[in-house]
Amino acid sequence: MKPHWVRVRLIGMLLLLMGGALAGARLVNASEPRMDYWFIETLTIGEVELPGGVAIRVSAPTVQPRGYLTLENPTESLLYVLSLSYKNVLVMETPDPNWKARVNGAHEVASYLVAPNQPAYLSMDALTDLDRNLADRNVLTFDPPPASKAIPDAQSSELLLVYGEQVIEVPFTITYALNINFDNGSQAYPDGMANTPSTDDASATATQQAEAPATRVAWNNTLVIGLAGLAGLFVIGWLVWRGLALRK
Repeated sequence: MKPHWVRVRLIGMLLLLMGGALAGARLVNASEPRMDYWFIETLTIGEVELPGGVAIRVSAPTVQPRGYLTLENPTESLLYVLSLSYKNVLVMETPDPNWKARVNGAHEVASYLVAPNQPAYLSMDALTDLDRNLADRNVLTFDPPPASKAIPDAQSSELLLVYGEQVIEVPFTITYALNINFDNGSQAYPDGMANTPSTDDASATATQQAEAPATRVAWNNTLVIGLAGLAGLFVIGWLVWRGLALRK
């Protein structure tokens, strides 16, 4: 057999092996079951007067079933989000002499800080941490909801904000609907967003990123590295063979 045809066959075998490996990876990834939520969460903000420039936006239930709030503050004054456990010492009809000092010290006990170019994304994990009476009633699972599964009751809560020397209560409600588009073959929805704590202790209340996407990224990276290594071994083997053939 001529050296030219040997080289062609080696290159062809390499391409077939790489193509087969990539196709197999796509099939495994496509058939891999993933989790989805049973219910679609809709958040609604009640009527409240916010400082100029400050905005609170709700997630779109048509985009993803998991709900969250986005707080934006482009102003120079910092906006703090506090746990409702501090409501009794900050919200009162007749403030006591120490009330102003407590408001000015809100940054020391705040859970989240909202500043220019630093919005806060409050997912259900964060909201239930801010209000201990709020429960996460959704279910993240591989299995679709049973036909007889009851829709969770709506929940009401509020955000406790401090802006300068102003204490603001922002009421909101969470309603639920059955996720009729439940799909355990689609990418799992992230359970949390990147929140910016105002103190070191507040980092414990930050929401966690879903681990499933990170695991898939790591697997894909490993696959690419493995294929690159395989291709390198074939190239080295071909060069060695070519060197030996030229010496003859």
